[in-house]
Amino acid sequence: MTERKYEQQHLSETIKTITLENQVLTKQKTALEQTLQSGVKELTENKINTGNEEAFYESVLVYQEYEKDLQLKYRSADMIDKRLHTLATMKNSPYFARIDFTEGQEAAETLYLGIASLRDTTEEPVIVDWRAPIANLYYEGELGTTFYETDQDRFEVELLLKRQFKIQQGDLVSMVDTSEIINDEFLLDILDEASSSKMKNIVSTIQKSQNEIIRDTSHKNVLIEGIAGSGKTSALLQRVAFLLYHHRKWLHDEQVLLFSPNHLFSDYIAMVLPSLGESEVPTRTFKTFLHELLPHYQLLEEDDAEHAFLEGTINPIEQIKNGLSVIQEIPRYIRSITAVGPLFRDLKIKGKTYITKKQLRTWYQETNDLLPLYQRTQLLQAKVLKKLAGLERDEMKEKWLQDAAEEKMTEIFESDPNREYTEAKERALRKQVRQAIAKRKFRSMRRGIEAFQFINQPKQYVHFLQTNGAKICQHYSLDEMIWSEHLTTLKQQFRQKALYSEDILLLFLLTKQLYPVYVEQKARFIFIDEMQDFPPAQVALLKQLYPDAHITLCGDLNQKVFGNDTIVSELDHLFVDQEVKRYQLTTSYRSTEEITAFANGLLSQEETVQLTARNGEKPMILTRTATQQIAELSRLLKQGTPAHWRTAIICKTTKECQEIYAALSLAEQEQVQLIDTDETFMKKSIILIPCFLAKGLEFDRVIGMPISTNFATDQDRFVLYTLATRAMHELILLTDGTSPLLGSLDPHTYQ
Repeated sequence: MTERKYEQQHLSETIKTITLENQVLTKQKTALEQTLQSGVKELTENKINTGNEEAFYESVLVYQEYEKDLQLKYRSADMIDKRLHTLATMKNSPYFARIDFTEGQEAAETLYLGIASLRDTTEEPVIVDWRAPIANLYYEGELGTTFYETDQDRFEVELLLKRQFKIQQGDLVSMVDTSEIINDEFLLDILDEASSSKMKNIVSTIQKSQNEIIRDTSHKNVLIEGIAGSGKTSALLQRVAFLLYHHRKWLHDEQVLLFSPNHLFSDYIAMVLPSLGESEVPTRTFKTFLHELLPHYQLLEEDDAEHAFLEGTINPIEQIKNGLSVIQEIPRYIRSITAVGPLFRDLKIKGKTYITKKQLRTWYQETNDLLPLYQRTQLLQAKVLKKLAGLERDEMKEKWLQDAAEEKMTEIFESDPNREYTEAKERALRKQVRQAIAKRKFRSMRRGIEAFQFINQPKQYVHFLQTNGAKICQHYSLDEMIWSEHLTTLKQQFRQKALYSEDILLLFLLTKQLYPVYVEQKARFIFIDEMQDFPPAQVALLKQLYPDAHITLCGDLNQKVFGNDTIVSELDHLFVDQEVKRYQLTTSYRSTEEITAFANGLLSQEETVQLTARNGEKPMILTRTATQQIAELSRLLKQGTPAHWRTAIICKTTKECQEIYAALSLAEQEQVQLIDTDETFMKKSIILIPCFLAKGLEFDRVIGMPISTNFATDQDRFVLYTLATRAMHELILLTDGTSPLLGSLDPHTYQ
């Protein structure tokens, strides 16, 4: 039997094993669902016996046992569902590699590697999870004497064979033996595949540099820098999957925070973890995270997000607040007001003041002055709640309340005329009614006190910014008049209960120092993708909320070329006395050699990108008038391309996208999807998208237009680089010939 036939036979047997396990689990799931249905019914019918104390406790214990049993069954059902999903994924491509090795004097052993483990009916391993320690022989080991390590031990082995497979829909497409981590031909074959509206997992093509990042468990803080198309996002997501597997005994999905720059990108990467057999870890944007922290404030959308990308500049006040200097002033400010206390507000109901802010300040200053401010306000809260109880008792003596109580008593007697009341019972009921009316009157005030609303947070925040205004203006060479005008605008935004993200962040951090703020301490691992879009202040907030969490940051290495402020420049201040392990990925796997060479022309010489040896056509620059460009676009859309290819028409601005879309025929508009907001998901194979929303995405063919005098500055060079590096196989630029950037490129890099 040839090796090819043997592997084909082994693949068929493996798929049979997967099918068998699927059938067994499906039967278990059906039986479990039936048990759950009857269990829920029994639980609802199982009443608490209130006849006597003994019967009550006995029935409660029985009820709790039922509840625990149901919870265990639900957990089992979830595990079965997760495994069935994994098996469905494995059936199409059960494994991607095989390793043969000997350990000591033992016989040679063969292992196949896939996205999850699989055992046969005798509990022998058929497939080993790619994240298992022994699987590292495939990613790191070379033929001959090598080793693999677990948490406790190191094992010396003789690696005899490394075989790679390409399996699609259960068919063995190709196989190759190699001593390298990934055979070049095999890698290029994978990279030549078409793009998708969802990012794919890369477990079969993980490179040594990526594998080191993915399996790093010795560093708490990790920084992944990589050029466009280097697989940094893929490595980040594989790292999430690996750590969930490595720490599976105690790490749960909800203890992982995964941030992406926008909803469009979140949707793009959403299927990577499920394709690895893991539950989907919800990817969130920082804006939604902030809204969860202060939900009573509406989050104002940044109107200039696109402008900032295009110009390489942002509002100076926004930039100041997103840095670390303002955050660093909060502890000093809190110390300065601790003796006198925060800014209080009168406690009123319908315009009538019951507790004045002057009284609140007096009570605050009576608290222990050795305690920090947030603990003193907590003691003040307890005192104010006691005073409120006194106010309620006083209100019960008021004539209006006694009259209201008598009306309520009359209603009670009329609704239940046959019920007999003794004088004592009637007196007790009357007291309960009066208490209920008094509590109802002061209900909103009680809620406000419980939420520390007797502290004027908006006024305190504005006072904080006013107090530090001169210092901030001097440090950043900002006109004090501009700062003053900003504070006036901010007061108006507070009245409208709507703030920008940088103000919500600072307000939350200030509030946290004014009184105890509860945040559920769940995050054990935090991952931030496209970190160049995350200002240092946001990382500082996460570090304050989750001081013990492991943090992995991932972003574009070329961001520093264009002078943007980044987290990288603030690492020493963000991770004080903590090591940050830095990795750099400098090889592009996305684009062909020709597209990468063209994009390299937009970078400085020291920043040029290393290439994979995948070849294609040189990028094409077509010179046309504005009207001719629309006609050329129509021609290109009709032009035959591989059926599975995805095309992106990328413009510099959203406005240009909208104008081009309007210029298309109705039939073409049906064919093309306009994406002008990050709330839109990619649904069609041809999309029209502005460059700032295309960051991080990839397409088989990219048509860039209109390239004219709008591409002239150094920042435009970055925008054009971003546009060009979205293309995997084909890049076409439509220009009127007036762009200085295109004129400066080496003519040998395009046709």
